[in-house]
Amino acid sequence: MDEMRKIVAGYATIGQGAGPMIVTERAGLFRKYGLDVATRLMEGGKGVARGLMAGEIQLGNLAAPALLKAGAVEGTDLVFLTGGINQQFLMSRAGIKSREQLAGGRVGLVGDGSVNDVFAYFAADKLEEQGVRGIRLVPIPSRGREVLNHLVRGDLEAAVITPPEAIDAKRAGCHFLIDFADYGLNYALGGIAVRRSFMDDNPETVRKFVRAYVEGMHRYRTDRDFTVQVQQDYSGISDRSIAEETYDLTQPGMPRVPYPVIPALATALKVMARKTPACAKADAHQFVDDRIIRELDEAGFIDSLYGR
Repeated sequence: MDEMRKIVAGYATIGQGAGPMIVTERAGLFRKYGLDVATRLMEGGKGVARGLMAGEIQLGNLAAPALLKAGAVEGTDLVFLTGGINQQFLMSRAGIKSREQLAGGRVGLVGDGSVNDVFAYFAADKLEEQGVRGIRLVPIPSRGREVLNHLVRGDLEAAVITPPEAIDAKRAGCHFLIDFADYGLNYALGGIAVRRSFMDDNPETVRKFVRAYVEGMHRYRTDRDFTVQVQQDYSGISDRSIAEETYDLTQPGMPRVPYPVIPALATALKVMARKTPACAKADAHQFVDDRIIRELDEAGFIDSLYGR
């Protein structure tokens, strides 16, 4: 038997976005294709981007903003090979049940250029277009659980939240006002990334990784019990019902064929140009290399997973 190729794959957070990659690892699918993959939690999307550039990790799962900014500002050679999960919602505090009630309200903005901020600016623009005036983007000190706490305390009228925190928010009386999937931004703003230089030097390793990941996404989409258990394990969710609701909320928005979505990346660049002018000059195509996913699609590999 050939020796397993050892690589390290990083992921940004313990939220639902890394789910398909962790499912792929826990299901033994990387090993099935000859890879010994160690997954490593990094310090957010910026940490994944830095790790890729430094060679600390060889592939990474992250949301788009950190990769786009690194490419637009620093000229890095990072590209998305696949799409992934990035299910985000604008949620309101208890007592606010409609978008119209947000007029003059406060929406949380972390201010670190993360995907949460991209969605906050995007939501403010859309609400303005719909006649909801006076939205104020106000700074909040952190993400994740702290965002939820600010919302529940009533420090904000709305905030961008991702599962599983979104499930806790719902149970605390908060309301879903915008599902960014309605704008094609659910799985399109995250996925598996690599340096072009690493891909050029190790094409077969990258091909095996993507092949395993695609099969892992199939396992995620079709094996609820296994996926929920993995989500509990790596996210530290003690309440299984929260992991179940997270799965049920995110699974329908996952693509069978996880292409990177160039129009969605272009939308992110447009929003990011507010704070990072270099993004206005960047072309979303430069951040995508979908050759491998296209090969798998056109060869019928993905259809074969689903019995077609």
